[in-house]
Amino acid sequence: MLVAHVRRMAFPVAFANPEPDLMTVTDTGRGLGLAVRAGGGGAVTAICTRLSADAPEPLRNAVDALAANLTTLAQRGNLERSRVHPHIFPDRMRELTVQYASPAFQAVVKAGTTARREDATKWVRFSTPEPATGTLRQEYRQLWQRLSLGERAARVANADYDELAGVIEGRGFFGDMTNGALWNEIERRFVLMTIAKHYAAQGSFSKEPTPDQPLATGSDPVQLEAFGQKFIEQHNQSIKDIELVEISLRSVVAAIAAATELQVPDAFKLLMGRNS
Repeated sequence: MLVAHVRRMAFPVAFANPEPDLMTVTDTGRGLGLAVRAGGGGAVTAICTRLSADAPEPLRNAVDALAANLTTLAQRGNLERSRVHPHIFPDRMRELTVQYASPAFQAVVKAGTTARREDATKWVRFSTPEPATGTLRQEYRQLWQRLSLGERAARVANADYDELAGVIEGRGFFGDMTNGALWNEIERRFVLMTIAKHYAAQGSFSKEPTPDQPLATGSDPVQLEAFGQKFIEQHNQSIKDIELVEISLRSVVAAIAAATELQVPDAFKLLMGRNS
């Protein structure tokens, strides 16, 4: 009886891949860029944008940590790509994502959500009119309803607190201007007046004695104006920073989806630590 002897192929120690790295990390000048090679020779890029110095420190630190962890993920992923079988590499990338990217991603989500909530709370505090009695604000609303957009714009600079408060309270009556530059200017002027009113009542920003006014009293309107303008600038910058963070997070989800061969919703669940 003849027995056929079949020589077994040695199982390779490593699966060396001659193709370029799956992931490459670059400094874009504005933050980290993580490019993941996709099918067809293209790439999906995640961006972790560096935030302004005015951004909340916890948010800045969280974004920086995410960038550092994505760099480590890229290094480990490229190394593992030559060590494991191509069929199980996506699973390995998912494990590495959970280890390196997920905690940092969740920290950015938490810090960004907190920053957005805190900024919105501050803005509402100074952009919401205080309750008032009488019909003055209603009369201002009726007046404004009869005016053209140009006439309304001309009134803003010299309008007092109650006039702008009446317009803001009646936002639903002014659908033709609530999404444009005129409404933004109304809110800006109102916030400046609210801040001045609030801090003047507290006795803040007191006038400094001068040779002409050695007995100066009360709040300094110039200082109040500068403080209010700074508050508005910080609010606008906060909006930009938070938008950049959200854009960065979306790009990270897309890049991780490409690296792990998952659909975008499933990659988001993986990053957020959700099993289903």
